[in-house]
Amino acid sequence: MAYAVRRRWGSDVRQVGAKLEGAAELLAELRSFGIDVNRELAAAVMGTAQNIRTKAIKSIQRPPKTGATYQKTKPKRRHVASAPGQAPATDTGRLAGDIKADISGKRAEVYTDLEYAAPLEFGTRNMAARPFMLPAMEAEREAWNRRIKRVIDEAVKGIAR
Repeated sequence: MAYAVRRRWGSDVRQVGAKLEGAAELLAELRSFGIDVNRELAAAVMGTAQNIRTKAIKSIQRPPKTGATYQKTKPKRRHVASAPGQAPATDTGRLAGDIKADISGKRAEVYTDLEYAAPLEFGTRNMAARPFMLPAMEAEREAWNRRIKRVIDEAVKGIAR
């Protein structure tokens, strides 16, 4: 599974990621023994993508946020912003509501295409980052590794039979 976060505005594009290498070779070896692990891998990808999405949303929605406090209007309310390094604080719910998981077989993408998401995730010249996607991915890394290990272990058991 490749982890990737892209930031785009203007011509500036950055990617952060980690990639599972050797997956194609492993699948070919398993197929040579008559074992098809596509369904199990697809389930591992789906579970991981959904968990990353959920963690990103919850990081935005959950307090405590310790940034500046603002009085807002329309509707009138008090808003506590996030401090640098914290996930963004929810205000209208638009960011949390726009995080999507597109899953197709063994491929998944968790993303938001809101124009202000990348500046929040990576920061700008004038604002420190308020990351929400990268921490969600990192929090899910060990669970992903366990899922893949389980798929491989089951496949090896099938070879041994």
